[in-house]
Amino acid sequence: METNELVEQYREEMIRMRHTIHRNPELSNKEFKTTERIKAFLTECGIELLDVGLGTGCIGLLKGGAPGPTVGLREDIDALPIVELSGVPYASETEGIMHACGHDIHQTVLLYTAKVLSAIRNELKGNVLFIFQPAEEAGDGALQVMKTRFYEKVRPDVLIGLHCSPEWDAGTIGVIKGPANASSDFLKVTITGTPGHGAHPERTVDTVMIAAYVLTELQTIVSRVNNPVYPAVLTFGSIHGGTAFNVVPEHVVLEGTLRSLNAESRKVMHTEIGRIVEHGSAALRGSGKVEWEDGMPPLVNDPAVIDGVIKAAEETIGHDHINEIPHPSTGSDDFSFMFPTICPGCQFRLGTGVEGEPNSRCGLHNPRNIFDDKAIPTGVKVMSQFVRDYLK
Repeated sequence: METNELVEQYREEMIRMRHTIHRNPELSNKEFKTTERIKAFLTECGIELLDVGLGTGCIGLLKGGAPGPTVGLREDIDALPIVELSGVPYASETEGIMHACGHDIHQTVLLYTAKVLSAIRNELKGNVLFIFQPAEEAGDGALQVMKTRFYEKVRPDVLIGLHCSPEWDAGTIGVIKGPANASSDFLKVTITGTPGHGAHPERTVDTVMIAAYVLTELQTIVSRVNNPVYPAVLTFGSIHGGTAFNVVPEHVVLEGTLRSLNAESRKVMHTEIGRIVEHGSAALRGSGKVEWEDGMPPLVNDPAVIDGVIKAAEETIGHDHINEIPHPSTGSDDFSFMFPTICPGCQFRLGTGVEGEPNSRCGLHNPRNIFDDKAIPTGVKVMSQFVRDYLK
């Protein structure tokens, strides 16, 4: 049976499943009922659950009818602490929590890819790993999965995944070779000076003024330190210092994020940010230090794996429904911890936008965004066909 025919028989069922997931979102590392639902579904499909020690999330293994390579399929399952304002009839029933990044669609696509492939397991020459990853929004979910060393039980030869993209029409996908998403690091800058009364600035070392100076100078990191052919972003979203209008505080703290699409450029910017903070603070008689929390590396799509996705899409949804993404995103995804560390891999975009429905174009993490159900069978078709092609 052709992949499209296999998938279409589950269209209404998978939409109902997506609505159930959307109504019942759970935050990072608290996806307990979500995990129970996933495990029950996989077990019903006759898919083995690997005992890898995850607190939430799970990994399923489908063994084909003959020996061969292993394809790993990965999707995330957590929601966000956002009050939903979409107005859809299947809106979140959990106050203050919403699937605002499309992870409900991601889950549904992977669940029904598992169901489709389980129905044709005898034709597959190899294995399929279904990786339902927790805590992508917390930034540490992929690392949790990696720490289980699941790949020592069954090592994938290739890894693929998808992510919802409101900028592309539902029913289409987007592909890009090479760098696709940026790294993401957190930095905390602490400026220290001499506190005192605002009426006598000569007796203080003004940390507010130093922070303003350093913050301005740090903007030269992207414009003058980073190689301009490698996009980068340095953003500070938090500044705290002082409790009274007429008191110079002893400390001012700035918190921000650094994004980069090149690993070497990322290292250089780390070093140069430290230099500016240290010496810029010293120039105004204070002191400054930077504390880093290294996040995820850039997500870099393997060109050969993307070619496999394109081929699968041409065989199912058609060439006219494939979009070439012109530029990488400076957003991040912790799927980048998994490939190429384990094996080659890629992540493609799943269109969820609809013409005439402005809320379907809002963008990720927006409380009004509506991810269209039409995207679900599209994702299942492309993923299932990729596996069929790889394990012929």
